[in-house]
Amino acid sequence: MHYTSWDRSEREKPVLLVEEGPERLGVFAEHSAEVDGNFWRVEVSDLGASATLDDGSVYRLAGRLGRDKRLEASLNGRTFHYVNENSGDWIIDDVDDNKVAQFSAKNSGVRKAILEFEDNATGLSTAEIAGLSWFTRAILEKNTKNSAWVWIITLVLASIVALLAVFIF
Repeated sequence: MHYTSWDRSEREKPVLLVEEGPERLGVFAEHSAEVDGNFWRVEVSDLGASATLDDGSVYRLAGRLGRDKRLEASLNGRTFHYVNENSGDWIIDDVDDNKVAQFSAKNSGVRKAILEFEDNATGLSTAEIAGLSWFTRAILEKNTKNSAWVWIITLVLASIVALLAVFIF
């Protein structure tokens, strides 16, 4: 597998695909997922994300999503680092600082949340690939929401200044 992407045809239940599909790795909802026939409980907050697999394994992403430039992922004890290299470009390193994967918010990055794996990432299980891909989507969605709020506030302030300029001057 070279990369994963998301089919968002059903907005409330995006489907994680192997490359562009049709092979599916999982279906995710707001608080649950079905990955490779197994049930996951998933949760996203401002301080990270977590998934508890039906076998008791826990996948966690620690850090302020949408703000921190470096986040730490623990996939049942296996550590990875999400590193924001510049603006919307991210890499995922393993504990030895070997690049495992990369993704970008540019070029439909948020809609498809494509996670490209390096050739040396062959030791990842299906669950780990799904976990890293879900964390990627959570990061991109949180970044989009944060930047949307900045634009909304900027436009409101600009509108107030424009109204004041029209009525006062």
